[in-house]
Amino acid sequence: SGALALGGLVLVPRWLHADETRSGAPRRTLIFLHLNGGNDGLNTVVPYKDARYRALRPSLAVSTSQVRKISDTLGLHPGLSGLETLWKRERLGIVNGVGYPNPNYSHFRATEIFHTAQPERTPEDGWLGRALEARTSGKPVRAIALGKEKPLALQCATPGIVTLTEFNQFKLPEDMQATVEMYEGFRELEGARGAVARRALEAIDVARRIASLNPVRTSFYGSLGRDLGKVVALLRSDLDLEVIHLSFGGFDTHANQAATHNRLLAELGNNLNAYQAMLDNGGLGDRVTTCVFSEFGRRAGENLSGGTDHGSAYPLFLIGQGVRPGIHGEYP
Repeated sequence: SGALALGGLVLVPRWLHADETRSGAPRRTLIFLHLNGGNDGLNTVVPYKDARYRALRPSLAVSTSQVRKISDTLGLHPGLSGLETLWKRERLGIVNGVGYPNPNYSHFRATEIFHTAQPERTPEDGWLGRALEARTSGKPVRAIALGKEKPLALQCATPGIVTLTEFNQFKLPEDMQATVEMYEGFRELEGARGAVARRALEAIDVARRIASLNPVRTSFYGSLGRDLGKVVALLRSDLDLEVIHLSFGGFDTHANQAATHNRLLAELGNNLNAYQAMLDNGGLGDRVTTCVFSEFGRRAGENLSGGTDHGSAYPLFLIGQGVRPGIHGEYP
């Protein structure tokens, strides 16, 4: 499927390819941010000169005077001042019309498809999980999902993928000290006992490092800001993580969309702008790329409740120093 292939091509960065590992090079990290609920793409990247857009959305269409223009025909929602700043700093790529043939409008199934890149199969693993499996690593933790459950995108047989809600979850129980001392005694041994002890101590060290972290709170706000503060703390800890997954919900705007969507997009744009500036100023900007996606978009026409119902393609955002900035792909 061409559209899905486009999404896959853009989403799989070169540093996840198994044949491009450079010994001693700093690990690069993909941040995968899911906008849960199906973000309304038409009011996110706005075709402000399209007469059909205004005819289909008599109350929801963003006025030309308010849109943040990024081309002669497209502009960002007025709440996205943060993304407008990233656009001007050439840190933002917008991929238009991301989707796949015969779209599914169920939140659950559509999320499965975008997390697996397999629209015609029963999911068994995620595309990020397959990328991790293709690249071997001895690290005890390779990917972290902020949440209570592992997302399907990271589902795979390879170890080293963990979930967390708070850093102190990784604090070692006091009754484990004797086990730690046992491993330390076996550390220098030859054979299996020494190998197991060394791997265990490495995992324990990582757990202690994670448990000692504190989320960055400066410049962030809301639930997304809290999670991005954890992302920055993880990136600064130099754990060599390959993937961090997080989500930001509330985008299922069937009714009274205008105010809700403005609040969500403002929280998204402002937090992402502060986050990227923090990475750039801290020397991490060239090692991190952030992908912002949703399971589907919304229909072109508004409904009778002042909202929009489930639709298909939508614009995907890529943020970072290594991203080719600008607009990619034709607008639907």
